[in-house]
Amino acid sequence: MRSTSMLSGRGSRLRLVFLGSLTAMLMAALAGCVPSSNGNTVIIYSSAEGMRNEAIMGALHEEFPQYDIRLRYLPTGNNAARLKTEGTGSEADIVFDLEGGYTRQVSEALACLPDTDMDIYAEDLVDPTRKSVPFARESACVAVNDKILEEKGLPVPQSYEDLLDPQYKGLICMANPKTSGTAYNFLKSLVNAYGEDEALAYFDKLADNVYQFTASGSGPINALVQGEAAIGLGLTFQAVTEINQGIPLSIHFFEEGSPWDVYSIGVIEGKQDKQAVMDVFGWLATEGVKLDNANFSADQVLRDFKGEIENYPSDIVYADMEGIRDLEEKERLLKEWKY
Repeated sequence: MRSTSMLSGRGSRLRLVFLGSLTAMLMAALAGCVPSSNGNTVIIYSSAEGMRNEAIMGALHEEFPQYDIRLRYLPTGNNAARLKTEGTGSEADIVFDLEGGYTRQVSEALACLPDTDMDIYAEDLVDPTRKSVPFARESACVAVNDKILEEKGLPVPQSYEDLLDPQYKGLICMANPKTSGTAYNFLKSLVNAYGEDEALAYFDKLADNVYQFTASGSGPINALVQGEAAIGLGLTFQAVTEINQGIPLSIHFFEEGSPWDVYSIGVIEGKQDKQAVMDVFGWLATEGVKLDNANFSADQVLRDFKGEIENYPSDIVYADMEGIRDLEEKERLLKEWKY
């Protein structure tokens, strides 16, 4: 699960007001209600975290006071499974912040979006089927608790090869690719860089230095914050959030580039004929992307807009993630994962 805990830099100046009657509306929306047949009702299945959902819902209620907009949170896997089961008969109108591979998995339930301008998005994020638009690009990094390494008199690693050095034994934390999309991104990026056999052999060696493979992708950064590890393979924006709270972390990218994945927005087939749905979708696909990009994950999504967050790395070089949306390949690779 991706973690968000604060707003910082330029993003903190955006309109995120959650007081008074708005709070009540958010609680009702996030809790979910019995769907209405009213044409002004819009139901969103979201896999975004709490603060991101609150930010989006607050802005949507302000932008569209005439619509009854309701959000239901579902973890990514559960969201995809539910949509797979419900298909075009889903109560949802919009699926929001769903990981790219799962978006492809439920594509039969999604409407084609021929009138949506795909040229506004970074080219490598665009869905060629036109059944979804990118909402967020989430990059990963190797984060270091500098205080712990300094206390142990150890250097900051400069490469994946460095992480195999016995001096880091028990000091590295990584999530399990079988339960964490973030960890799978690291695995897939090295498969693309080294080849499958060499990449799997690399992780066999790395496992000797890993003190724990966590279930959640947020686990490695949390372990750094708690002083349980000195090096964590985790999400860039989560590390930035902790740095902006005063935690002595540093962010590093190795020669192979930053692993990443895309999270998307789609409309359920048949719901594209509802004006309210398309109004909300159109806002999410543009202003919603900007809101999130400026406050949470500043990896660029729109060609002409880039969020600026304090301490967020600029000019990140991204890893080759070809095939990241191929769920059959993912299932095959994870069968080879031993830990």
